Amino acid sequence: MRSLKYKTFPPRCPFCNQEIDPPQEFDDVLMYEFDGGQCACGASYCFDPTTRNGGAVMLQALVLACQGDWDRALSLRPDVDYYEGRIIKYSALTHRVGDPASFGTIYFIRLRPQK
Repeated sequence: MRSLKYKTFPPRCPFCNQEIDPPQEFDDVLMYEFDGGQCACGASYCFDPTTRNGGAVMLQALVLACQGDWDRALSLRPDVDYYEGRIIKYSALTHRVGDPASFGTIYFIRLRPQK
């Protein structure tokens, strides 16, 4: 029986294609429930290990992009004020993407430049 090998890749920002750091726990645990981080291009990201919390994780990434300003985050409109992206099949254990056994999702938010 032949074993299947899958090619995995390091996770990259969907906006600038740079490798991202592994999602980290935030110091402010009252405000942020999910691990996340920021890309060098300014995009914010948060990790959903179960793929069942997409809305909450996306909202957290949006609040993170707004530097904790919930009022601003809730007033922004997708594709008008910010862009969304995601990485699927992410493994937090290996910090790799593409293994069919992995099912975590990293959600990205990048604010549009203000005019």
